[in-house]
Amino acid sequence: MSEYQAVLFDMDGVTVATANAWRELEAEEILPAAGEGIDIETIRALSPEDSYERLESMDEVTLRVDRDEFVGLYDEYAEEVYLERATLLDGYEALLTDLRAAGVALGLVSASCRDWVELVLDRFELHDAYDVVVSSTDIDGPSKPNPTPYLTAADQVGVDPERCIVVEDSAHGIAAATAAGAYTIALRGAGNRETDLSPADTVVADPEVLRTHLFDLLSSEIEPSPSPGER
Repeated sequence: MSEYQAVLFDMDGVTVATANAWRELEAEEILPAAGEGIDIETIRALSPEDSYERLESMDEVTLRVDRDEFVGLYDEYAEEVYLERATLLDGYEALLTDLRAAGVALGLVSASCRDWVELVLDRFELHDAYDVVVSSTDIDGPSKPNPTPYLTAADQVGVDPERCIVVEDSAHGIAAATAAGAYTIALRGAGNRETDLSPADTVVADPEVLRTHLFDLLSSEIEPSPSPGER
């Protein structure tokens, strides 16, 4: 039996590509409406709630909205991002199918709120793909970079955190996964070219390398499903 018994995926930046859409909307719509003196880099990969707390603590930032209004600015564009502009990771459905056949538990762990996660599950028909789905709404405590989301997911699937593999793309997500004790794979993509991913156990550059590394870790003998280009 493999040392690892569960694979937990981040949502934004791993399961779906949304970074460019969110950054464009932040720069052009959300942050100008929220206040002045906001550097978009200071809130990279943070949830709207955590972004507001960070900005509220900065002397150089003048906010024109309260916390609920700030989160509401993001909610206004969530359907556009997740229902129109988000794209699923190449080969993701086949990857989930093969991981399921290999006998590992599967989870989706996101710092986004439950409503946003549901948009992704609905659009890409992923409701039955996971054994556990954990959003920021579902946890009692802080979200990433705190390990609580991953500890919660591991507990719900009945697997020790040290026997989980986590796939992440952000510094905060990696911090959460490593603090939980999971083996952490960082996926390099268009939205994190400049991010320091070195705290992860492994950094991979594309979905095929991710797939190969996952099955190497799981030591699975299962025959992979053909990729879309081979069908």
